[in-house]
Amino acid sequence: MPSQPDRRVLLTGARGFVGREVRRELLENGWEVVAISRHLRSEEARPGVIQVAADVAEEGWQRWCGGCAAAIHLVGIIREVPRDGVTFERAHRLTTERVISVCREIGIKRLVHMSALGARANAATAYHRTKWQGEEVVRDSGLDWTIFRPSLIFGPGDGFTSALAPAVKRFPVFPVFGDGTYKMQPISVAEVAHCFVAALDDPVAIGQTYELGGPEALTYDEVLRRIAHTLGVRRTLVHVPLGLARFVVSVIQHFPEAPITRDQLTMLLEGSTCDVAAARLAFDVPHVRFEGPTWLSKR
Repeated sequence: MPSQPDRRVLLTGARGFVGREVRRELLENGWEVVAISRHLRSEEARPGVIQVAADVAEEGWQRWCGGCAAAIHLVGIIREVPRDGVTFERAHRLTTERVISVCREIGIKRLVHMSALGARANAATAYHRTKWQGEEVVRDSGLDWTIFRPSLIFGPGDGFTSALAPAVKRFPVFPVFGDGTYKMQPISVAEVAHCFVAALDDPVAIGQTYELGGPEALTYDEVLRRIAHTLGVRRTLVHVPLGLARFVVSVIQHFPEAPITRDQLTMLLEGSTCDVAAARLAFDVPHVRFEGPTWLSKR
């Protein structure tokens, strides 16, 4: 099939958890994808996908993006590794500045940008502050932009339920930070991808910021119980006083394999819920309830 430049899209973060699903959705909707990621894997090659190995914050990769009519920018991290140059500022602000520069350079007008629920200028964590800075760069870009702020995203390969599930399966008594009543609103990765791709062809979405959450707001205790139920186990939840939890996390966060950092604990306790009315009206989501890691059930 001949290439259709007006249906070619630049996709950053293409090999990430959300990126893989967005790529699939783009292909199913007739887009050709210029997929930018740090590393390539031959087994991920697909018809309609131009794979480019590049650091989005650096120069040189834009030469592969000719003919792109739109860009979807997904690059983001949930944890810094400063010794490797992996910082929130670089991932959330500098890469966004670079993508916008490339869009201007090659004439891309349409940009759909991934932020995060809770992004704001005065946030308690660097993650949320730099996500806000990325948003500000997008809003000042002069492009036809749309910003999405998802809550916790779940699905095969996610960094949250897939990390919790082995521990829930292994330990009959499971520690919970604080009282476990802080809430989150998990949304399916497939529904997030649907929104990103649908927005490309929706002129009403231009200049809009949409918060994305699932159909239910669940306490952390409820999330853990659903994970346990899906795995076919029963678990006792033991609530650890917050003062002790914060002290322990402040110590273990310095180890490379630490399961949680102090900032991640702060965001967890802050909660992650939203009003989904605008997203439902624009994109007919959400519908998928969080039932635990069904892709790992009873293994």
